[in-house]
Amino acid sequence: MSTYLNSLKKQNEFLQGEVERFANAVDRLADQLSEAQSQLQAQSEPVEVDPSPTNTVRGPERGEGDFDRSIDETNQVPNDL
Repeated sequence: MSTYLNSLKKQNEFLQGEVERFANAVDRLADQLSEAQSQLQAQSEPVEVDPSPTNTVRGPERGEGDFDRSIDETNQVPNDL
């Protein structure tokens, strides 16, 4: 009986080690995901929508006239995009 108990104890210790290893891996993945989301959020800037009747949409980094696209009265985007 003691051989069986010793075997079970060793198996339990091994499995506890595996659980700890997987928990650490999940923690590392969560940290990497958080870092990637922070970098993505820092790189993406919100788009500024002009509320004027021409419905012009401008990106925040673009200068006047650069890549401005207007939507016509039918709310269709021009075909030259």
